[in-house]
Order: sequence, then structure tokens, then C-alpha cells
Amino acid sequence: MDERQQSHLGTRFHALPPELRAHVFSFLLVRPVKWELRHLEGCEQSAAITTSDYTRPSHHSLPDSDNIYVCAECGPTSHERNWRYAFTRGFEVYVSPWRSKWAPAQTNPYLCTNCYDDRWRTRPFPQPTNLPCLCARRLNLETRLVCRQWNKEASTVFFSENTFAFDDCISMGNFFSAMPQHWKTRIAKVSILLPFWTNAGDSTDIFLLARSLSVLNELTWLQNLELDAKLLNEELTASALLNCSIAGLRKVRFVVECPYKELLWRKMGPPTYVWGELRGRHLLKGGFSEYVTRSVKSQSINAPIFHKTDIERQKHLYNSVQSDAQLWETGLSQCVTDCHSSASDDFYELPHLFRLDSSSTD
Repeated sequence: MDERQQSHLGTRFHALPPELRAHVFSFLLVRPVKWELRHLEGCEQSAAITTSDYTRPSHHSLPDSDNIYVCAECGPTSHERNWRYAFTRGFEVYVSPWRSKWAPAQTNPYLCTNCYDDRWRTRPFPQPTNLPCLCARRLNLETRLVCRQWNKEASTVFFSENTFAFDDCISMGNFFSAMPQHWKTRIAKVSILLPFWTNAGDSTDIFLLARSLSVLNELTWLQNLELDAKLLNEELTASALLNCSIAGLRKVRFVVECPYKELLWRKMGPPTYVWGELRGRHLLKGGFSEYVTRSVKSQSINAPIFHKTDIERQKHLYNSVQSDAQLWETGLSQCVTDCHSSASDDFYELPHLFRLDSSSTD
């Protein structure tokens, strides 16, 4: 190896120990969970509150779009019949800025992003249920494409150290189903929060949520799991979690959104977080959440199988926590269930609203 090749930056980087190379990759590819991300400077949505009224971007909603964009499926109407000739006159096919550049290339170049996804894109694929802006988009993913060695080492860091967060269980299921199995087994951290799930009476919606939760069993290397406490309020979703058994899990936490009234005593700044409503989430401890936590972690539980009365008590507890500030811990709690600790060390005792009674027979 000549002197020029020896002094090459890539050669010197490969000469580092694997642990140091992984540490370097972590600076490029690892970031906090998306609930903690701030808006970028100049973002128009930085002062907005996240809502569930997510509408996909379309060229029809843009000003002067009839003179710029054309699609073989959705027009605009003035060029719908002559769309083939419109491309020769300078018209373009609308490509949504929300479309990832890592998504599979469109096989039909004459359809806009929305029409192509609706009719031709291979299913299943993850689709956002709410996306206020693109400030949370991941960066530096090109690092995985430099060479095969970098792809293997950087991808291992990316999948094992990042927290994969979802606000919809169905999107989570589609995301993992499209992922190669050898990377799926590297995922160590998952967060599932459902800020806009309010259709508690929709049995179809609840059934789809429960079925999507089964994908957690495929994440054999999963170590940290954060779940929305709403999943404990329905029998189907609670049963789906009890059917999950992940022996390698170290931490499981059920969280609830922090009510805005809890923030009134604090000095409020501008809401610069992309998902500000979820940044102040709190840990729900005790009772049914403890029971499900230990079941998911494949730990023995000295308690009977839950009954419908347990679900009703859990709903009562959840609603009380949402409305009673005395049940909140101060600050963002980092206490989690530890597999080597006793139940009394892991959880504080909530008031009489819910107490898991091992002698219950109803």
C-alpha cells in the first residue's frame, strides 16, 4: 500500500476499532425520539398546535397550479384530455415534498404522488396520520450507501440506537412488514403514542389496532418499549399486549399526555416542538399497567387473568389522571420498570381508584 493510499481518510477511518466507528456513525444517524424534536428555524408551523386534521399536500391546493402541474389521473381539468401534450408545453408532474427520496421510484411518470400512491404503489407501506411539517425528517441516511461495509456498520447503529416512534399502530405494522428481517431484529427501542385516537366505540378501529400490535413479537431484540396508556382502556388492545411476550425487554412504560393545565404554573415559551402535546407526557404507574408490563416482559405474575372489571377500573384511573393534577409526578419521570426490582420498588401506589387485587374472582 503506497503512502497516498495509507493517508486516505477512508483508510484511516477503517483502521479505527469497530466501537469508535460505531460512535462516529451515531453522531450522524442517531437522534432523540421524535416527540422531543423542535421545529427548524423559519418553519411556518412552529407556532401551531398539532391536530388530527392531516391533509395530504396536493398540487390542486397550490396557487396557479393549473399553469404549472398536470397529472394523467387528476388533471387539472383544462388539460385532462390532452395531458400527453401538456408535458411538451412545460407542464410538470407534481411530486409531493412529503414523499421520501428513499421511497421506491414511481413506475408511472405521468401520475402525481397522491394518484400513484393510491392506485399503483405496492402495499403495504407506511402512511402518516398527522404530519405538521418536515422538521422531523431524518438526515444523513446517505451514509448507509457509501459501501457495503458502511451499510452494515451504519445500519446496525441506526436500527439499534434510534427510537422508532409511531402515532398509529397500523402504520407501525406496515413499516415493519416492509423492513428486511435482518434489520427488524436489530431494533431495540419503540414508542407508540396515539394522541388522536378517540374512537373508543369503533370496534373495527380497535380490532385493527389490536392486530397491529402483534408485530412487536417479531422484534426479538427489543429492549425499551413506550406505550400509550389508552391501549389499556380497551379489552382487545389490552389482550393483544398480554399476548406479546418479549423476553429481552428491559424497560416498559405506559404514558399519558400531560394536560395543559399542568403547565400553567411554568414559564411558557413558544411551542417550538413538532409534537409539543407529547413532549410533556408522564408515566402511569401501578395497577393494571404493572400487570401488563410484567406480562409483556415475560415475567411471572402472581395475579389472576384480568377481567372486564379491571378494564373499567383502568378507564376510571386514566380519566382521573387526566383531570386530577395530584396524581402527576412533578417533571418528566424517567422511572421505569426494572426486571430485577420488586413491584414495590418499581411502582408507587396510586390512590384507591385502582388496586390490583389478587383475590378478585369477579
